Amino acid sequence: MPIPSSENLSVRSKVLALGLLVLCALSVTASAQEGASSASAARARYLAGADSIPKSKEIAVEEFINYHRHRIGLPKSGETVALDVRWGNGEVSSAAGSEAVLQVGFSTAHVNDRQQLRPLNLSLVIDKSGSMADADKMSRVKTALLAMLPRLREEDTLSIVVFDCAAEVLMPARRLSDRASVERLIRGIEPGSCTNIHAGLMLGYREALKSYSRDATNRVVLLTDGIANEGVTDPKKIASESLSYNDRGVDLSTIGVGFDLNTDLLRELAKSGRGLYHFVADAQDIEKVFIKELQSLISPVATSPVVEIDYGPGLELAQVYGYEPRRGERGLSIKLDNMNNGLTQVVMLRFRTARGRETGLRFPVTVRFTYYDLEKKRQVTLTQVESLTLKSGAAGDMLSDEEVGKNYTIALLAQSIRDMAAAWESQRFREAEDALTSAIAKTYRRYPTLEDADIERTLMVAQKYQEVVKKINQQRDTKSSDLR
Repeated sequence: MPIPSSENLSVRSKVLALGLLVLCALSVTASAQEGASSASAARARYLAGADSIPKSKEIAVEEFINYHRHRIGLPKSGETVALDVRWGNGEVSSAAGSEAVLQVGFSTAHVNDRQQLRPLNLSLVIDKSGSMADADKMSRVKTALLAMLPRLREEDTLSIVVFDCAAEVLMPARRLSDRASVERLIRGIEPGSCTNIHAGLMLGYREALKSYSRDATNRVVLLTDGIANEGVTDPKKIASESLSYNDRGVDLSTIGVGFDLNTDLLRELAKSGRGLYHFVADAQDIEKVFIKELQSLISPVATSPVVEIDYGPGLELAQVYGYEPRRGERGLSIKLDNMNNGLTQVVMLRFRTARGRETGLRFPVTVRFTYYDLEKKRQVTLTQVESLTLKSGAAGDMLSDEEVGKNYTIALLAQSIRDMAAAWESQRFREAEDALTSAIAKTYRRYPTLEDADIERTLMVAQKYQEVVKKINQQRDTKSSDLR
């Protein structure tokens, strides 16, 4: 039988998955993380609901971990970003091969008074190709944009560009003194034909440049449900031309809707544009992107953030969950996305003791976090040292810190989804199932009466993929048996 994949989706599944865009609620909840990319977690949930297995490169483990808000202390007065480094358990058995989990966390302040935020010069670039009519997507997008509009300020500047086969300026850049007319323009957008992402994006950049200000947040937000099929379609050329505008001070965030997307392009565009890539799968994602994400669009606080983690010869780095770390002999560094107001973020690492040593020894791990502070207009470096202490006998639960235990559990589940996808691509079908089964079993052993909604969100995705993979493996076994 054909193997479900992100290229092979039934009509039923398309209708089901696209139907998830219903805006059933726009009430504010505390579960979704602000200011961090949510694309991988949202898209994996979307594909799981469609019985479709993702590509391994689509699974960004760190986006599952950071989908929710973390319990991390906020910056103190005068600080822009707070650094929080902690072990799951600061004591580890002196036996060789003992393991410990380190969480490196960051948080920025949430600004309640919108007048304190930088002015916004926002250009919305909206795909109105024919496929936006499917499952009433265009209507849902309009509802989301209309819900976002009241959260902008009168002093903010907004322009709207729409595109299908060609691009047009629906509303030139202007202040939001007449919101009623803007609402009428948004309500009047109707789906057209093909998809010329390049034309829409370039026109959006040009509109943003007309009102460019060094003291404002100058941002283009591209919303699309498809793959470029008109005009310039080469992803490298689109990315290159987009970068030329980013270099002139206009940032970019991208939002994907629906199934047929060039996710690689949207992620690359957002990353080079100092913004975030989101995928909208359901009402929860729509609220996160269009409502809760708004503050991060208008209030970036830290750019070019880099975290460096150094450790001594007594420890071995077993795994970093997600990200793209650069490893050295006794340390690593990770370039993070730019940080906005209202953000919490963690990096999860697992260490192993190199060999048996006498008890009482302490192994320090030094964390240096460097970023450019937009308000202070200077580079800032924060440093924190946390030591791991060897003790005789058993050291107890390596996840005795509740917050670390929660995030590490989500990391294991997300990693199992990625491992499943990689094994599936290599036709190691039984290994794909085993990866999920092992992580799910570990989750239930730690949380036999699971009551945490954030863990449950990722667990349900893993369980859905487990059902899909198990079913296909059983069908393959039956087919092989019949052929004997």
